[in-house]
Amino acid sequence: MQIGPVVSRALLFVTAQDTITEAARKMTERKVGAAVVMADQGPGIITERDVMRAVAAGVDVATAPVGDYMTHNAITAFEDWDVDAAAERMASGGFRHLIVLSMAGQVEGVLSIRDLLRALLEENKAARGN
Repeated sequence: MQIGPVVSRALLFVTAQDTITEAARKMTERKVGAAVVMADQGPGIITERDVMRAVAAGVDVATAPVGDYMTHNAITAFEDWDVDAAAERMASGGFRHLIVLSMAGQVEGVLSIRDLLRALLEENKAARGN
């Protein structure tokens, strides 16, 4: 099974200049664990973990910019990747989100560990004939 059909396409974009508080508020409102940050060098991402890291460091998240805590040049995947390849990449990198690109290189969505788990369970269920 390819990841394209299971990717969350309800994208949330924030800027590197937005504050961490603004990004966290938007992620909470949209009920997502990550936001895509577009930059000249390619897409980046800020996740719940990044927000927690900033809070744990004692920074003023009301003024600290996303750009200081986001992952720059985030690892990306393509829509035609197999779920196993995506799972392997996420496990080996120790992260819970992959930015998914179209074959033309456009940001199409974000694959979360939850999306991946659903796809793997569905694939497993189909293999068992259920």
